[in-house]
Amino acid sequence: MIRLAIVEDSSVYINALKAYLSKDKAIEIVYIATNLQLIPLLISATPDVVIIDIDLGEDSGITCVQLIKEALPLVGIFMLTVFDDQEKIVQSIKAGASGYLLKKDSPKKIVEAIHNIYKGEGVISGQVTKTLLNVFANPLEYQPDFTAYNLTKKETEILLLLIDGLSYKEITSRIFISMATLNTHIRNLYNKLHIHSRAEIAAKFRKQ
Repeated sequence: MIRLAIVEDSSVYINALKAYLSKDKAIEIVYIATNLQLIPLLISATPDVVIIDIDLGEDSGITCVQLIKEALPLVGIFMLTVFDDQEKIVQSIKAGASGYLLKKDSPKKIVEAIHNIYKGEGVISGQVTKTLLNVFANPLEYQPDFTAYNLTKKETEILLLLIDGLSYKEITSRIFISMATLNTHIRNLYNKLHIHSRAEIAAKFRKQ
């Protein structure tokens, strides 16, 4: 069962989303909010996937991503919004989002995104893919040295697997550790690399 949280300020859109998601018996909605005031309740609900709108009235969905990732570094988050401009896409990924969809995308695509994010994969709307590729089009001028980040042997091993695109479940199976232990290692990795998401890992260490 995929435990899903939704942070969206439109009650009309929330109701429409709930009605469609109710058809998928593998998804359980464990939290819904329209702003950031009840974020501690979202964290205590321990969702697997969180859908967040960027514009939450007086609040910022990007700030919401940062707050959640600080407490739950392994949770999968994707933005579901009307905005497709470069700045918001990049800010969302830097904050820790693993996906970015537009509200005009089909309900089927949104459901597929929930499942894919749950499996540790990234999800980007076709309409914003070109914008994102343009942001990261230029290759790195140098290859970072992992030793500069003072990583342990296990952290380095996990980082390499993340760069290769393995999901969290695949990593736990590959190196024979529990999800809780992986959670600890990834939290330490994020702190040492000064990042918030695996999407930033891909950008930081992408291959030439």
